[in-house]
Amino acid sequence: MGSLPKWEIRAYFLPWIGVTIYGVLRVLITSFNVTQRVMDGLDLGMWPLGKYKDNGDTQWTLWIHIFGPQALSGLMGHFVVARICELPFLGVVQHKFNACAVYTAAFLYYVIGLQYVIVLLFHTVIMYVIARSRVTWFCWLYGLIVFEGLTFEPFRTLQLGDHRDQPYYMPHVTSVTMVTSIMRLISLGLDLCQQQEETKNEGEKKERKKNGQKDESSILECLVYIFYMPTFFLGPLMTFQNFKQEMHQNHRACGVAEVWSFLVSCARYACWGLLLEFLYHHFFIHMIHRTFFLLQALDMWTLGGIAFLQCQCFQLKYTVLYGLVGTFARADGIVTPGTPKLSAGIYTFLDMLKNFDKGLHKWMLRHVYIPLGGSRRGLPRQIVSSFAPFLVLAIRGEADISVIVWAAVSWAGLVLETLARLAARTQYIQKKYRLSVASERRLSALFHGCLQAPAFISTLVLLGGVSVGRVYLFKTYVIALSVK
Repeated sequence: MGSLPKWEIRAYFLPWIGVTIYGVLRVLITSFNVTQRVMDGLDLGMWPLGKYKDNGDTQWTLWIHIFGPQALSGLMGHFVVARICELPFLGVVQHKFNACAVYTAAFLYYVIGLQYVIVLLFHTVIMYVIARSRVTWFCWLYGLIVFEGLTFEPFRTLQLGDHRDQPYYMPHVTSVTMVTSIMRLISLGLDLCQQQEETKNEGEKKERKKNGQKDESSILECLVYIFYMPTFFLGPLMTFQNFKQEMHQNHRACGVAEVWSFLVSCARYACWGLLLEFLYHHFFIHMIHRTFFLLQALDMWTLGGIAFLQCQCFQLKYTVLYGLVGTFARADGIVTPGTPKLSAGIYTFLDMLKNFDKGLHKWMLRHVYIPLGGSRRGLPRQIVSSFAPFLVLAIRGEADISVIVWAAVSWAGLVLETLARLAARTQYIQKKYRLSVASERRLSALFHGCLQAPAFISTLVLLGGVSVGRVYLFKTYVIALSVK
C-alpha cells in the first residue's frame, strides 16, 4: 500500500496525541494522590528530580544505579585499551580486539570471579570442538543443555559460582550475562558449521580468499566474540558471522571526529536516561501495577495512560542501554543492531518483533526461522518455522508464565497476519472485490485495530505479569464493551 496523504496522517495522529496527553495527565494526578496513601514501592528521590521515586523497574535500578558504575568503568577501560592499541607507534592495531578480549576476561575475574571466566572459556572451547563435527543439531543440543543447567542445582552453582561472599545483586548479574553468552555460543556453533559447509564449494572458497577472508575461524576469534565487552552484559545480540565481518573490516584508528561523535552520542543517551529518571520520579506506574486494589479501582483513561507509559519506559530503557553499548562499539568500528523503534507507531505483530529488539530478531531469523524452511516451503512449514523462535524465547525466559502468554499471543497474531496477507493476494479476492487504495487502507486499519488490543495486553502481561494483564483484560473486554 502507498503512503498516507499528509492530511490523513494529521487526522489520525492529532486525536491520538490528545487522548494520550489526557491519559498521561490522569496518571500524573493519580500518582500524586496515592503517594501519601501507599508508600510501599517508592524510594526517596534525587534532588531536583523529585521527592519520591518508583523503584519497581528492578532491571533499570540494577544496571544503572547498582551494578551500572562497575559496568561503566569496565566500558571506559575497554575504550582506553582499544585506543592504546590504535597508537601508530605501537603497530598493534590488528591485535586490538585480542587485547580487548584479554581485558574483558581480567575485568570479569576482578568483578565476578575466576570460576565464571573458566566456565565461559570451557563452553567456548567445547562449542568450537562440537562445531568441527558440522552437525548443527549437536550445537543446539549443547546450547539447550547449558540453558537448562541454569535452572537446576548443582549445575547452576557450578556455572555461575557461589555468591555467598559477594554482593546480593551478583546472582542476577551472572544469570543475565550467562543467558546472553549462551545465545552467542549457539550462534558461534551454527555459524562455524555453516562456514565449513561453504568451504566445500571451490568457487565459494576462491571468493572468500579474494575478499581476504579466512576459510575457517580460529579459536581466538571465537573467544574475542564471546568476550567482547560492549555487548557482553546485556547485548544487543550479534551473530558470529556479522561480528567477524565487522571486526575484520575495521582496523583503522579512532580519529578526532570519531571521538567527538562518541562524546556527543554519550551525552545524548545520558539525556534520555535523565528523562527516564524524571518519569520514574513523577509517574509511579510500577507501584500502581503492584498495588492491585488501586489498579482495579482506576478508570479506563488512567489505565490507558499507565499502559502507554509502561511500554514507552520499557522502550526508552533499552534505547539507553543498547544505544550506550552501540556507542562504545562504534568507537571500535563495530556496528551493532539499532535501538528499538518507537513502539507507539507500530501496529502489527511482525513490525513489533522486527523493530524492537533488532539483534534478537536477526539472530532468530538466521538460526531458527530460515533453517526450518521459512516462507519458501509452503504455508504449513512457514507456520511451524514461525512457532520455533517463540519456543526458544520461552526456554530463554525459563518457561515463565508471562513469557509463555506473550509468546502464544504474538505467534497467533503473526499467523493471523500471514493468513490475511496471503488471502488478500489471491486472484479470487482481487477479482471479486476490486477495492480502491483508500478502501484497502481502511480494511487494513480495521483488521490490525482488532489485533492491537490483544497485542497490547500481551505486552503488559510480559512487562507486569499475569495479574496485571488480567485486570486490563477484564477492564477492556468486560467493563468497557458492556458500556452502551
